[in-house]
Amino acid sequence: MAKQILTIAIFVLGLTASLAFASTADKVLVHEDIAKRLVNKGIAHIKAVGPEQAARDFMDQDGEFIKGSFYLLFYKSDGTCIALGAKPEVAGKNRFDVHDPDGIYQVREMIKTAKAGGGWVKYKYANPVTGEIQKKETWVLPAPDMDAFVGCGIYY
Repeated sequence: MAKQILTIAIFVLGLTASLAFASTADKVLVHEDIAKRLVNKGIAHIKAVGPEQAARDFMDQDGEFIKGSFYLLFYKSDGTCIALGAKPEVAGKNRFDVHDPDGIYQVREMIKTAKAGGGWVKYKYANPVTGEIQKKETWVLPAPDMDAFVGCGIYY
């Protein structure tokens, strides 16, 4: 009897762990989708209003392009920040040489990824909601009709 209870307890524990993992995986997929949709929305906005107005809109703290830890970043391919929703004060600054605690030059990686057609870039960055340095993946795509890219990341 004790052996059966132990077997059932182990089964339940394993099932609970699997469900928790599935929930985490589902959450990541949802966050990836949000990031991709926000980038696509940003690109459409650049096409509609031009890069200058779009940059202002991307940094509007009460606007439609900043939702908690989801925000757009918009950079020229030389590393100059056009807009960064989480830190509007860095707009206009060149961040080509900025790197994370592990030595990853995230802007350089984003430039390379965008020039290759787009994709995910992994690095660490301060989460604007928690203030903590966290793992981050940013989805980047080339900006329309300019040597630049738009991105949005998710924190882990």
